[in-house]
Amino acid sequence: MLKNAGATLLPLIEGLRAAGAVGLRYAADSRRLADAIRASPAGLFLRELLETPAGVGAVWPSSERLARGMAAQVDPRGGGLVVELGAGTGVVTRALLDRGVPADRLRVVERSPAFARHLRQRFPEVAILRGDAARLSDVLDESAAGGPVDAIVSSLPLRSLEPDVVSAVLGQCRALLRPGCPLVQFTYAPRGLPDAGLSDGFVVRGDLAVWTNLPPARVVMLERAG
Repeated sequence: MLKNAGATLLPLIEGLRAAGAVGLRYAADSRRLADAIRASPAGLFLRELLETPAGVGAVWPSSERLARGMAAQVDPRGGGLVVELGAGTGVVTRALLDRGVPADRLRVVERSPAFARHLRQRFPEVAILRGDAARLSDVLDESAAGGPVDAIVSSLPLRSLEPDVVSAVLGQCRALLRPGCPLVQFTYAPRGLPDAGLSDGFVVRGDLAVWTNLPPARVVMLERAG
C-alpha cells in the first residue's frame, strides 16, 4: 500500500519541483525585466519626473520628430560651439549629432546627476557638463569648454521654472550668443512665446508645430537681436 502511495505521490512531487523551478526562473526573469526597465531611458525619465517634476517639466521624453525639428534649426557648418540645455535622456543630443554637428563642437549642459551619468555613457565623445543653465558661462569656463557660441538649443521647461531662474537663464543666453545667432526652444504652449522674457533681446524667426509629440509641441526659433 505504501508502495502504491509512493508511486502516486512521485509525479506530484516532480510536478511541484518543476513548478518551483519555473517559478524561480520567472522571478529571475521578472527581476531582470524590472532592472532593464529601470535602466532604460524611459525608466530613468520616469524616476526623474517623480522626484523632480518641475525640473523635468514634461510628461514624456521628447519625440524623435520634435528632436529633429529642433536640430534642423542649427547650422552644423559653423565654427563656434553648439550648446544644448536640459538634454534629459539625449533625444535632442542624438538629433544634433545626426544633423552633422561635430561632437567636439557640442556642449551638453544637464543639471540632473542621473541624466548626466546616462548622457556620459550614451555619448562618450561629447562634453557632458553637469551644471545649472542659470550660470551657463561659469559652467562652460569651469569645464574648460568655453568659446564663441553659434547656437543654443534648449529643452528647459521655462514655464515651470521660477521667474528669477528663467531671467538668469535668458540673460546667459543673451550674453553668450552673438547677434544673429539662434536660440531654439520648444514649448507645449499652443501659441505665443514659451516665456515672456524671450521678447527681450530676441526676435522670433520661425515657429514649427509638432503634432505627433506627446503632448503636441512647438519649436520656436529665435535670433539674438543686434
